[in-house]
Amino acid sequence: MPGKRNASTPTQNISTRCRSTVRNAAGALALALLGATIATASADILNSPDGGFTVKEREGVPTRGESQSAVIRQHGEPDKRHTTVGDPPITRWDYADFSVIFEGEYVLHSAVRNGSRADRP
Repeated sequence: MPGKRNASTPTQNISTRCRSTVRNAAGALALALLGATIATASADILNSPDGGFTVKEREGVPTRGESQSAVIRQHGEPDKRHTTVGDPPITRWDYADFSVIFEGEYVLHSAVRNGSRADRP
């Protein structure tokens, strides 16, 4: 009958709707946090004044999580690609004034150099 409901149906529907709402809210929160992280992403730069290291940020260098193809699109081919080592695979690409370190195919860090190209290993 259209107007009649089973006594267990409202409880089951409420329980199902609550679980669905919690999952949707958790998903929305995760997306919001990811969006905030991406929106504020910038590269970590190691600067070595007087032998100590400090971390600074600089716009315009590859950021953590970017793919190798995105780095090539933005900055072109690197001056030098170093041999991949280790597990997980770590690779370094050198550009004129910075280096990009990848884990697999994604940026792990960008390091901006101070000094001349002769200072590099």
